[in-house]
Amino acid sequence: MGRSRVDVFAGVLCAGVALCTIFSFAPQQVAAQSLTPGGIAVAEDAKMLLAADELIYNNNTGVVVASGGVQIDYGNYKLVADRVEYDQRSGRMQAFGSVEMIEPSGNRIYADNLDVTDNFADGFVNALRIETPDNTRIAAESAERNSGNTTFNNGVYTACEACEKNPERAPLWQVKARRVIQNAETKTVRLEQASFELFGMPIAYLPYFELPDYNAKRKSGFLAPSYLSTKALGTGVAVPYYWAISPTMDATFTGTGYTNQGFLGEAEFRRNFANGEVTLKMAGISQMHPGRFDANTSDSLVTNRGMIASKGEFRINPRWTFGWDGMLQSDNNFSRTYGIGGYNGSTVKSQVYLTGLSSRSHFDLRAYRFDLQDADSTSANEKRQATVHPSLDYSRTFSDPVAGGELALNVNGYSLSRSANDIWNVGVPNRYYGFAGSNARISSEIEWKRTLTTQNGLRLTPILAARGDINSVDVDTAPAAYNGTFAGNGTHARGMVTAGLETSYPVLVTTAGSSHVIEPIAQVFVRPNERLAGGIPNEDAQSFVFDATSLFERDKFSGFDRTEGGIRANVGVRYSGNFDNGMKTQLVFGQSYHLAGLNSFATPDLSQATKNSGLENDVSDFVGMAGFAYNGFSLATSARFDKDDFRVERTDIRAGFSQEQISTSVTFSEIKAPRPNTFAEEDRREVAGSASVKVHEFWSVAAKVSYDLVDKKFNSKAFGVLYEDECFAFSLAYASTRDDSRTNARDWSVGARLSFRTLGDIGAGNVDNALLTSSF
Repeated sequence: MGRSRVDVFAGVLCAGVALCTIFSFAPQQVAAQSLTPGGIAVAEDAKMLLAADELIYNNNTGVVVASGGVQIDYGNYKLVADRVEYDQRSGRMQAFGSVEMIEPSGNRIYADNLDVTDNFADGFVNALRIETPDNTRIAAESAERNSGNTTFNNGVYTACEACEKNPERAPLWQVKARRVIQNAETKTVRLEQASFELFGMPIAYLPYFELPDYNAKRKSGFLAPSYLSTKALGTGVAVPYYWAISPTMDATFTGTGYTNQGFLGEAEFRRNFANGEVTLKMAGISQMHPGRFDANTSDSLVTNRGMIASKGEFRINPRWTFGWDGMLQSDNNFSRTYGIGGYNGSTVKSQVYLTGLSSRSHFDLRAYRFDLQDADSTSANEKRQATVHPSLDYSRTFSDPVAGGELALNVNGYSLSRSANDIWNVGVPNRYYGFAGSNARISSEIEWKRTLTTQNGLRLTPILAARGDINSVDVDTAPAAYNGTFAGNGTHARGMVTAGLETSYPVLVTTAGSSHVIEPIAQVFVRPNERLAGGIPNEDAQSFVFDATSLFERDKFSGFDRTEGGIRANVGVRYSGNFDNGMKTQLVFGQSYHLAGLNSFATPDLSQATKNSGLENDVSDFVGMAGFAYNGFSLATSARFDKDDFRVERTDIRAGFSQEQISTSVTFSEIKAPRPNTFAEEDRREVAGSASVKVHEFWSVAAKVSYDLVDKKFNSKAFGVLYEDECFAFSLAYASTRDDSRTNARDWSVGARLSFRTLGDIGAGNVDNALLTSSF
């Protein structure tokens, strides 16, 4: 019999009693659930929906033939073909002509003809091609499916798309194999008697090769090896093995052989919990030739070297987090020398912390110490570093207004110790960055402010603040060459109250193609003198910079160990502009004035943080900042100018350009030597730049460089080239770093990486990862 396509659509559900009889599976033919090749169960009561131009049923043979644009939908399977034959007695179904089947897993199967059971679980296909959801492809002369597994005969595996202009041309890379077995249970693809081809040429033969299926998230096995070369280590080959221990635990073991130093073993264990994760990392080596390193360094004086580190973080609830990240090593440079991932920086911070965060408050409690990896056999610099046990930072802005204004609370404190003085004794007085012994402080500050706007647009912001500090000082040796008054060991209390007023008058100027806001600002703060000014160890306010960003700060010190006192006024102007063509501009310029009382920036400081700050006189230096951005280009500059002759004392300039094909940035920094040259410092000038250019659809080049304009030496330089298409990536990079703390002032490394999508990476050097990273 024949029917129109509309009459036949909906198959057994809607096509009448005859078709219900034909396509209703007998109980003995279908189990309660049928597992698909992807492990997806098909329910017992799943119905088959059929659409075709013509349907013929032979009562004698029990064969149903659907032809003409056949479409079948069954248990999330979808199949289209020119003709489908179904044998009701044997339960076999065959599809012919331009067959395409979509499995529940997302696989697309293309074939000339396909022979499967009526539950789509077992079968045989000829001239097969499969496309997985992650765009990997398998082609084969024929294939068999049995119990959820698929075996491809004379198959080809690749992640490359076919060439549009010449589909018959071999892809960039492919793996040909006598048999390709897709195992649904282990979620692997196994290639037997395989040969790897690059540009159509066989370059490697493997008896077998196994890789995870596209839907396998974790699979035990060897990962791609990596290769690297450095001056002291020689050439190295690293072979990692990944072990999926359980759904919540895995590990990676890596063995690396170096031509100069021998075998390095690494192990990393990872465990996930419902609310966090923990990592344990270990590495060790017995060096064959320590003498290859520079003499009298920790690299050359130690034979057996190793490290152990752990990192963890737990989310106690949506607001609170507890974590740690710590490292212990046999000497002070092992992890840096051997490039242990996550711990190979020149400074490694070990810490344990508790943090809390809400919409209006922040809490941070942590203890930490620093490992300075500089190969100094005496660890002199590391001994000068403080161990903090702990530090506390808490801030809260109250939600309810107080007297119509905003009330904020800040609490800050620390307790620390160090084993050696951190002193720079070039010139007099010395700079005491830290003392051997211990020091502690707790500070609490509350601030209220409210902004009022008059009818003519004048903005008035009264500010009130109060702060109290308690310091405990117990240093081993009091400062000797110091031009101030040291408070001495013991407990010291300080307080500070501030009353201030900020006045601003923003003016809006509009034109036909732009809008501009010009805002003159004036501030005045009245407060008593700073008590014990510069006489207490300064641990957290040493990075003092007076520029446009700190011009209008109530307290310009970066930390709590110093507090600004005396009566001071700040005056300046802010400007911002927006243009219809997308250009944005901004400008800040101003000056600060010490009006009365003790100038905190003119008093001696143990760390000399305020020396040559530009605020040590009653009239400060000028500070300014300007910038604009337009069509991918940006320029920002910040400078401090001498109040008398407008000499540029400090300059920071950054220019950048970013569009689809190119991304560049250049930064110039200069700090003039003090006048008079009290500390015999020289001018400091440095320029740093980076660029990434896409020179072709698949080719990119990148470079980074830092150059000391005073010493006329490169601090660091790195460059690389990257090729990346939809299935393959290749990169090559070189990096060189200047390190004046070591006898050998220049370290270099070369690295390369090949990335075959779905197969993994081959080769990686211990160089700048940013120059080697692909998107795979």
